[in-house]
Amino acid sequence: MTTPDTPRRRGRPPKLTREAVLAAALEVLDESGHEGLSMRAVADRLGVGKMSLYHHVADRAELERLVIERLLAELPVPDAELPWQERISALARSVRSLVVRHPNATPLVALREYSDPASLRLPEAVMLALHDAGLRGAALVGGSRLVFSYAIGFAQIDLIARDDATSPMASLPEEDFPHVVAGARATRGLSFDDQFELGLRPLLAGLAEMGS
Repeated sequence: MTTPDTPRRRGRPPKLTREAVLAAALEVLDESGHEGLSMRAVADRLGVGKMSLYHHVADRAELERLVIERLLAELPVPDAELPWQERISALARSVRSLVVRHPNATPLVALREYSDPASLRLPEAVMLALHDAGLRGAALVGGSRLVFSYAIGFAQIDLIARDDATSPMASLPEEDFPHVVAGARATRGLSFDDQFELGLRPLLAGLAEMGS
């Protein structure tokens, strides 16, 4: 007799590891989004019964947290001896790259709190750079959120724009929207990377002002 948790593959089920579970969960997240990430979906991907997963993760909430911590832990952290502006720029680029590679992970990256030391290296590095820029207390927290918000937000726009690289703003009536039209025309020939770097300039200038 079969049950809902009976493995779908014939033969002896493969030996599970936490790493295998997280790798499968990331695949499900990339393909089906946050709503599609479930213990059942991961078990099906691995060809095992759902109950087998509970030997490695407590529940879906822990599964989500561990997947995002795994992604964050893979991001490089720049040398703390570099100027703070270079470190913030490098860290922002890393976050943007992560979101572009795994757009369905964005809600979890933005909203989850983390406890794994490896994944905390990234926010710690951001806050250290901002501390070196002179930010303290609430300003330090606000500056950190600003860096992450810019990187994640730009990556979201980046992904949408790749589907339609032609901006309609350049053809708007110039007499009604002179600044919008001028901006669209000025950036029309810039790559997404160039536009990201362009936005980093006022971001860094603003952070420097906060720390002064």
